[in-house]
Amino acid sequence: MTADAERAAAPGTDTAAAGAAVGGRTPAGTWTARVARPGGTYTSVLHFTVDGRVFLDSGGAGTWWATAGEGAFAFRIAEPVLDGGACAGWVDVEQRAVLSGDGGAFGGEGTSVVYGADGARRRVARVGIAARARRPGVPPA
Repeated sequence: MTADAERAAAPGTDTAAAGAAVGGRTPAGTWTARVARPGGTYTSVLHFTVDGRVFLDSGGAGTWWATAGEGAFAFRIAEPVLDGGACAGWVDVEQRAVLSGDGGAFGGEGTSVVYGADGARRRVARVGIAARARRPGVPPA
């Protein structure tokens, strides 16, 4: 299946099957991630659910799904950009990642596309992520 086909099939499909396709190991749980992008590195907290959803502590939500390869998965998140409480745009985050052998870490890379409130594409950046499990296998409450 091509990457485009995986993306098209993932959102809105049976998210309960997301974990089963990763060979029993899933990203379900809470993760602390170092996110590297042009202009700097920052820390983020992600929450992956067993049924294929992903949330950011800072705001933003999306889905994750298994991809080809042992421990491989991808996720996509829409993250709001706020300015004084008003929506100034959003960031479309897309990552492909692989769990470590013990499931206690994952690394990934992908792109983030920044949009203005008017829907106009402002910029695209390559982004890398390195995450460590805070509570591996424990879905967020």
